[in-house]
Amino acid sequence: MRNILKLLKAKQAQTLEDRINIIQEGDEKEKNKLIQEYIPFIQKNISQQVGKYIDINNDDLYSVGLMAFNEAINKYNQEKGSFLSFASMVIKSRVIDQLRKESKRSKEVYISQFSSEVDGADYLMATEGFENKLEIKMDMKTLLQRMETFGVTLDDLIKEAPKHVDTRVNAVKIGRYVYENKGLRAKFMKTNNLPVGDLIKDLDVSKKVLQRSRKFIIAVILILDSNLDTMKSYISQTEGREHCEG
Repeated sequence: MRNILKLLKAKQAQTLEDRINIIQEGDEKEKNKLIQEYIPFIQKNISQQVGKYIDINNDDLYSVGLMAFNEAINKYNQEKGSFLSFASMVIKSRVIDQLRKESKRSKEVYISQFSSEVDGADYLMATEGFENKLEIKMDMKTLLQRMETFGVTLDDLIKEAPKHVDTRVNAVKIGRYVYENKGLRAKFMKTNNLPVGDLIKDLDVSKKVLQRSRKFIIAVILILDSNLDTMKSYISQTEGREHCEG
């Protein structure tokens, strides 16, 4: 009886990260067991990304999510934080990649079907514009989901985004400073808030300035700490504008 209790206690103490370590050492049986247990998690992450219910039996995106979860298991290490957070990021990233591929494939098929009826160059420009809009829409959706954790909504971002170029550039600078400072970034991710005291001391900015652009700065940091290329291009354009005007 005592031995059974010890085994149960040991099993309860084993964390998900411990199981990942065992799998990475070559335990394929444990990997298959883990994947089966986390099918609802995979399904939920895909559904959240595309905004609709994903049928695991009839949707190709489920296969993409399954492979992404397997990839997360293989690539995970403790420095990446929680395994589930890391897996969620990998799944959503691979789903976005797949949607982009499907968008490009649809565009190519459409052009080949109608090339004799419309000017190719004009149509290509139109479809490229559509693809860019689709990427922006998907990236914005991902950003908004992440911003919710930090208490920032789309309405907040619209209302609090700096109207003047110099104020906006300054807010981007502050966001980049936090992102590139490993200690401040870790503190930001842990508390889900700006390290105001550190920024006042390091950058000699007032609390009023930080509070006025706080939610915009949070969005900047989250964009920089992502693979959202369309959102990052906005940051680059804002920073480039300063150099042009300087």
